[in-house]
Amino acid sequence: MTRASIAAAVSLIATLTAFAASSSNGIASGGPVSVSALAPADEYFGRLKMSPLEIRHQTLTLKDDLHHARAHPDVIEHKAELVEDAVDDWVAKYPNDTWIASAAWQLGTLFEELPGKDAHEHAIVVLELVRDHCPGTAFAGDAKRDLDRGIGIRPWPHWAGNPPTGQVLAANTAPAPAAKATAKPTPVATQTPANANDAPSLVSAILGAGATPDPQRTASIEQLEDRFWTLSRGGTDAAYARAAWELAAVFERLPGTNSKAQAIRLLALLVDRYPEQIYGRWAMRDLARGIGERS
Repeated sequence: MTRASIAAAVSLIATLTAFAASSSNGIASGGPVSVSALAPADEYFGRLKMSPLEIRHQTLTLKDDLHHARAHPDVIEHKAELVEDAVDDWVAKYPNDTWIASAAWQLGTLFEELPGKDAHEHAIVVLELVRDHCPGTAFAGDAKRDLDRGIGIRPWPHWAGNPPTGQVLAANTAPAPAAKATAKPTPVATQTPANANDAPSLVSAILGAGATPDPQRTASIEQLEDRFWTLSRGGTDAAYARAAWELAAVFERLPGTNSKAQAIRLLALLVDRYPEQIYGRWAMRDLARGIGERS
């Protein structure tokens, strides 16, 4: 073998190794990956026989159609379910393919953005796949965070007209009257250590109140928000950035227009004042995706 051919062979091996160790987003997979673990470009999955590139492209196209109101949500959801079928087939045949994490994450967030209970259930299934099947990836961490916070049911958008027959959505259904509280919410001062007068104690109190968000305890959570604004001097003290993020997460899980508005206000604060902190980046992601209103 000539010196030139040896050099060419070495170059080819290096190229294949680098390709196999990265995902479709160019994100390292965390270790060497056999080229055989990756689905070939001409391999097709699911009922629609979609390649990995087609799966990614179709997901992003459907997101763009939803964001620009080019198609009704039920049509987009039907197509997304066919993409999900292709992803499931892909996972079954090439479980170690490093492209799966990013592709499934994009699909899961598409279902999160679609309205209705069916989309909500598909979002949970796909995000659980990302969390459990792709551990150690950034996408698995994002999926776990969304699942831990809770996946909301998005209301039917006004631009899409009436929802399809049989699709009962939260926004079109009058909520059942809440039962009268038999007792006033426990004062925050008795719930939290050191009266939640420092950032760690305030975060602990918010996490405790948000563990099982209860509409009847909204008053207690609003007291924690008041304490946040006071202790953080109007949101200017960066030590309280996590408190703002955890408060926003609780309000995102509570029903009603007011809770939605409070969540948006806190997320906007994080984006405006703490853009370099991880909480500011998470807040930007949530706002870009859209904050739904719970019923």
